[in-house]
Amino acid sequence: MTKKITPAHYNRKLITCDGSKGGTGKSLIATTIASLLLRNNYSVTLIEADKTNPDIARRFGNYAPVLLAGIDNKDGWMSLLDEIENIDTQYIVMSMPAGLNEVNEISGLLARTLHELEIELHQVFCLSRQTDSLYLINTSIETGLAAFAQQSIAVKNGFFGKNEEFDRWNQSPTRNKWLSKGFQETFLPELNHRIIDFLETHPQPLHGISKKHLRTALWLDLQDWLGIAEQCFSSITIKEQAVTSAGD
Repeated sequence: MTKKITPAHYNRKLITCDGSKGGTGKSLIATTIASLLLRNNYSVTLIEADKTNPDIARRFGNYAPVLLAGIDNKDGWMSLLDEIENIDTQYIVMSMPAGLNEVNEISGLLARTLHELEIELHQVFCLSRQTDSLYLINTSIETGLAAFAQQSIAVKNGFFGKNEEFDRWNQSPTRNKWLSKGFQETFLPELNHRIIDFLETHPQPLHGISKKHLRTALWLDLQDWLGIAEQCFSSITIKEQAVTSAGD
């Protein structure tokens, strides 16, 4: 019989940053979450699964363990699960590639494996303002990661507009379905484009950007933005109970 594990007894968290299509801000949000965790002295392993846009590997390669993964078929998922079994950091942050990535084909095995490894799955789904985002997040609820995640957060990415401009999502039955599952939503304001430009030429975690690298007002703006981001993701970046490594 499979032993029942309550969330308080999970050893680790796997946080997937998903959007099921390109250009929704997955890599930036994964960067933000990992940066917040590292800033708060949690141990983090990053998984770069977006081969076409490996920003995570570039930004964190010198700061935290980074694994490269290909998950476009079942064999790729199986290899990744083998790697995850060996990870003993408190958090695992994974940037997902565009597409559905065969999650529906392996969802049962994926859910049971994470359960046996005592890893709690948190999904962060990055929304644009387009109709296809509604279809893709609904697919995730039905047959994707949201179908078995312990917690999921829908992120309205401020790059695409103000909070009230996400009217398709705000008024949709899909949003009601999402919230009825006990999942959350949040609005993340746009990060200053000058900081994005800086990251392109100086790849690193956001919390590692020092005051000497930016003009004073821009650096203070970054600190303010990180403070807002920490509030947005507090349910996954701050644990009420202490998290220990799997080896403890």
